[in-house]
Amino acid sequence: MWWGIAAWPVNSFVQLNDFTGKTVIPFATSTSSGLGDSGELLKKQAGTGDWQDGKRFPSGVSADEVTGWINDLELNK
Repeated sequence: MWWGIAAWPVNSFVQLNDFTGKTVIPFATSTSSGLGDSGELLKKQAGTGDWQDGKRFPSGVSADEVTGWINDLELNK
């Protein structure tokens, strides 16, 4: 995250891929910046996919915290 927007490599990835039929949940680590408008901006760039609200984790997040968040999403149900 750079001042509330996704870094340019993420923009390129989103622009070059087709998310049709996919659920997309953005997430990032950042020492200070929140997600800001990055999710909405990426959704517009993608033009496809079911984009959901994302989450920002602090830079020292543990693997267990991320795994717990993913499990709480209940994506496989």
